[in-house]
Amino acid sequence: MKISITTDSTCDLPVSIVEKYGIVVIPLHIQQGEQRLRDGIDLSREEFYRLLPNLDPAPTTATPGPDLFQQVWNKLADAGAQAILSIHISEKLSATINAARVAAEQFTRIPVTVLDSGQLSLGMGFLVEKAAQLAELGRENGRHPRQPGGDDEAHLRLRLAQDA
Repeated sequence: MKISITTDSTCDLPVSIVEKYGIVVIPLHIQQGEQRLRDGIDLSREEFYRLLPNLDPAPTTATPGPDLFQQVWNKLADAGAQAILSIHISEKLSATINAARVAAEQFTRIPVTVLDSGQLSLGMGFLVEKAAQLAELGRENGRHPRQPGGDDEAHLRLRLAQDA
């Protein structure tokens, strides 16, 4: 079973890891005054931190809408994904996971499991990387370690932590 992994741009994973495992990163939006930029696409992390001391007013972030999640998931299904595990920033810090949950409830092409990482930055990134490693291992062995859609969030989080 081909399981694809999606996450959001707060995971801070290096491009080399994202490319190695085919992880799809959905960008959050950075709002600076009237300008809205996609994190990691229109504005690199390095450029953001270089500009940050002089930004007035301070930038804010905005979550992508459910339609963007569905667009990404449709492309993955078109490319042969049979299930998707979508891991995101803690809901205590962002509404991103709620947008992903809404999108997953409406998405019927293939099973989508949305997981609240309970983390941000590399804490989340390491969970995403481990999930991608397990998905790849399952493809190589002709099996899947955990099929999205059947497990609850707590069980998935525990499984990822045990395999770390």
